[in-house]
Amino acid sequence: MNIDPKKLANIIILFNFIIGFSAIVVQVYASTTNVSDYKDKQAVTDLIGVGLVTLSASISVTGSCIAAGIALRSVASSGFAAAVEKPELKSYMFIIGGLAEGIAIYGLLIAIMILGKI
Repeated sequence: MNIDPKKLANIIILFNFIIGFSAIVVQVYASTTNVSDYKDKQAVTDLIGVGLVTLSASISVTGSCIAAGIALRSVASSGFAAAVEKPELKSYMFIIGGLAEGIAIYGLLIAIMILGKI
């Protein structure tokens, strides 16, 4: 079975982009409520603050997922090219791919830290 590295890398980037975009949609949907129900200005200000915090957390996740996809694209294309010449390098490709996925984990941790401040 022959796998084109560029197609695989594009699928990984698309998958990470879908995850990041869905994080934005969920966070924005979760932070929207009916503002006209609040009588005092402090409650509206708190609601806007919570919306900005959730938006910043979702941007953190989205940016890190896109960056992880770009990093995985480079790792996959160069790793498959190296594995063709030396098959014993396949395990190193998986290790470096895991390190590239760590970028997405860091974005998720930052988002959790941001949401923990609410």
